[in-house]
This record gives sequence, structure tokens and C-alpha cells, in this order.
Amino acid sequence: MAVEKKNGYEIRAERTRKKILGASREVFLEKSYRDTTITLIAEKAGVGYGTVYSHFKNGKDEVLMNIMEDIMEDFYQVASGEYTPNTKEEALQFTTKNITDFLELAITHKEWLALFYEAFGHSEIILNRWEEITERFIERISKNVELVKARGDSRNPNYDSRIVAGSLYYPGEKFLWKIALGKTTQDHKEIARNIAEIYNYGLYK
Repeated sequence: MAVEKKNGYEIRAERTRKKILGASREVFLEKSYRDTTITLIAEKAGVGYGTVYSHFKNGKDEVLMNIMEDIMEDFYQVASGEYTPNTKEEALQFTTKNITDFLELAITHKEWLALFYEAFGHSEIILNRWEEITERFIERISKNVELVKARGDSRNPNYDSRIVAGSLYYPGEKFLWKIALGKTTQDHKEIARNIAEIYNYGLYK
């Protein structure tokens, strides 16, 4: 099957888009969400005001959503690992490691998460995108719960997989924000261990 080659215009457009996103990262972290403007982004990128809108029709919200998806891809990689535990003990180790990795990424991306949190209070579009991201995590964890139920290892075969998935995700998300906003001094590994034990011993018989 032949690979379709990009023409000169498409290559230039892609380069401009990347330049805008790169400049936007600098401006957002320097100015905050509220004080970032398309004018500042355009100046930093060295492009025209209209050029930014030609690539991101919803302005800075669309720019930030692109950055958010890029940042959250690291978190998705943690959540997308194949669920392979054969015993309750192995499941506890697996889940503890996943939550630990998740919270370590919260430390790594602390500045960006704090900026996203700020944006939630100003932009319904950004908040809705976070809800979509949350849904993606819930769906992934739900599949793991279904595997446990299918093997006959769950404490209750009638558990609602999405509710059980939420009992793991939402405490992790709560501490993600606490870490990002500097509102906890608790060790992230201890947080992960507690969440994993409560989830695991509630799910497995």
C-alpha cells in the first residue's frame, strides 16, 4: 500500500502549528491561563494573529486542549498497561505501582496540572475536555474490573464495573490535584499504597 506523501503546504502548515504550540507552552507557563492571549502567543511564535486562529479556531482554549492531551498521554501510558495479575497479591502490586507512577507524573507535570486546574474555573470547554479524559481512564479501569469478575475472583460478581473503577480513579485524581496545587505533604508512595489496598481488598474476595 502506497504511503501518501505530504505536499509542501501541508509540511509548512504542520511546522507552523508546532511552532505555535511550542510558543504557547512558554507563554502559558509564564503568564498563567487567564493572562495568556492569542496576541502574546502570536508574538512569541513569530506569526500573525490570524495565523494562530487559522490553526486553532477556538483560540487559546483549543491550544491548551492540545497541550493537555499531550501531557496526559504520559498518564494514559500508565493506565493502558495490560492487566496481567493472577492472584490478589499480584493485583495489589500491579495497582500500587500504577498509582505510584500516576502520582509521580503529577509531580513531574505539576506546573501544567496547576495551570489546567486554573483553566477549569474560566473555560467550560477545558473543563469538559477534562471530563472526557476522566471518562477514558474510567473505561480503561472498568475493563480490568470486568476481567476480575470474569475469572470469578471478585468479592461480588454483580459489582458495577464503572462504580468500582471510580473507587480507584477518583481518589487518585483527588491526590493528583493536591500534589499539583501543593496542598499535601504526604508521601506519594504512601498515598498510592493506601488507595491500592482499599481498592484491591474491596474488589477481590
